[in-house]
Amino acid sequence: MLSLNVVKMVGKVSVLLLIVGLVAGFFAGVSWGSQTQFELTEKYNQLQQAYEQLKTLYADLNQTYWSLKKAELLKVAFLDDEEYYWEVSRIISNANKSIHVVMYVVKFDPKESDDPVNLLLQKIVEAKNRGVEVKVLVDDQTLKSYPQTIDFLLENNVPVKLDPKNVRTHVKMVLVDGKYLFVGSHNWTESALSYNHEVTIKIFSSKDIVDEAENYFMKLWVEGRPLS
Repeated sequence: MLSLNVVKMVGKVSVLLLIVGLVAGFFAGVSWGSQTQFELTEKYNQLQQAYEQLKTLYADLNQTYWSLKKAELLKVAFLDDEEYYWEVSRIISNANKSIHVVMYVVKFDPKESDDPVNLLLQKIVEAKNRGVEVKVLVDDQTLKSYPQTIDFLLENNVPVKLDPKNVRTHVKMVLVDGKYLFVGSHNWTESALSYNHEVTIKIFSSKDIVDEAENYFMKLWVEGRPLS
């Protein structure tokens, strides 16, 4: 999309320069003493029309320019299937400020040490132990179906809450250091991280969007039910 906008911008600049050249050529080629009133009026009308076209093209070009500037600031990555696991794992491993997770289902499997969910949760524990602020909020479904997940988090002193009562929290969102936002379809289950077709978008270097997501997380966290 960005490259298409660039092409459009170049095309508009070319047209703009062409019109400017035509107007300049008009002024250079007019012999004012030999022009009748009618001819002068016609040329004035042509100039007026060219001027209006210039104004329209300039406004359009200016809008395209600022759209491009905004696109440059918004960094987005498309993560499908297993790609999500590797990227979220990398970002969590390098966290130095905060990790906030809100997830519909988190399935810890004590019988399988190399389960990708186990590895993510272990990285979260390691981050907490090195001073990173960690908060995990899950839907009741996690507690009902996979209580071992809650046990693991509590045993490792990771702050964990259930979502507000009588509300299903179907969000799958991870925020790291107030800079990285992962939001999409991936639950933290072995099937979602290894086998299913899933998609998550990673957004970074976009403070406004990440701040908005952080505010949403904190709203859920404040409303959440503590576990101990």
